[in-house]
Amino acid sequence: MRFYRDPLVRRFVSGSAFAAAFIYVAVRFFDVDWEVVKVFVIFSILFVIGLIVLGFFGSIVLALIRRMRGRHAESLLDRLPEDSERR
Repeated sequence: MRFYRDPLVRRFVSGSAFAAAFIYVAVRFFDVDWEVVKVFVIFSILFVIGLIVLGFFGSIVLALIRRMRGRHAESLLDRLPEDSERR
């Protein structure tokens, strides 16, 4: 039962429940056609898949940029003065 205590799982379950309730209310009380709901769901899934693919390619581009700079490139943490150690 520790599975349900994970915040990501709780957010996914609650988000799915609210989305299902939104679709139910739209169809039941506002006379939205099922065809509109199907198109909405299909395009939502395609949008999420597209963002996943875009993030994948973005991570590859970011890795290539970091590799071109070199592993020991100066970072913002390297620019801090020596006297500002962790407290």
